[in-house]
Amino acid sequence: MKIRNQFARQTVDIYAIYWIGGNTYFYGLPKGNGGLTVYKLENGIDIIDPNLDGDFIYYKEGVFYKPLIEEKLLDDLLEYDETAYNRFLEILKAEGRVDPDFY
Repeated sequence: MKIRNQFARQTVDIYAIYWIGGNTYFYGLPKGNGGLTVYKLENGIDIIDPNLDGDFIYYKEGVFYKPLIEEKLLDDLLEYDETAYNRFLEILKAEGRVDPDFY
């Protein structure tokens, strides 16, 4: 899945969708950001590609990219932990999800 942030004019790959209080949120990985960023659907977000490609699972009110949960990376990526970020990039690069020079 890909979204476009209208304010930053940036296309972002999405690795989780979750729902709280009737709102839809996404976790995306913007290039060079160092971790996952939260995007709220109603706040200037356009869905560019609605397809969730890859291995996703339902977990705690949402649908998450499986390695985030299996490797317990989610919380650390939300806190911009460098070790978790590097591990996540390693996984994404191995699966061909991001370019080798993605940082």
